Amino acid sequence: MRSQKGFTLLECVIVITLIVIVAAIAAPQFQKMAVNGNLKAAARDIMGDFSYIRQRAMSENTSLSIGFDTSHNRYTVPGVANPKTPTSFSSDINITVVNFTDHGTNLRFETRGTISPPGPNTITLTNGRGSTATITVLIAGRIYVQYDLK
Repeated sequence: MRSQKGFTLLECVIVITLIVIVAAIAAPQFQKMAVNGNLKAAARDIMGDFSYIRQRAMSENTSLSIGFDTSHNRYTVPGVANPKTPTSFSSDINITVVNFTDHGTNLRFETRGTISPPGPNTITLTNGRGSTATITVLIAGRIYVQYDLK
């Protein structure tokens, strides 16, 4: 008796059907993960710019400010020629709220790494899914982010 090796056509069809079903279930989750990943990347980029300006202010012994413009969805970093936008990660990411203690649009890092105006100052980014990233800068210059992912 000869032993046959391989798969039958029926076995291949069943496996391919299972793969298609699993992919159909998983695809929306991958899309959600990618969209929220872009929001996280934009928030980390802004946090990196805050850290960069804080370090420059301390090393150059001067005050440096980052200015936000929510109407044009951009912010200005000293020493960078063009204003930056969070849309470099995805077109649906917007700076929705700039909540600085003095109700202004500039956040100034002083020579000791502290911020002016004092107090917790926040910037909120929102993506097309309604997820938000709230970046908070404390008076001592500590920066952290809180996510509300949808």
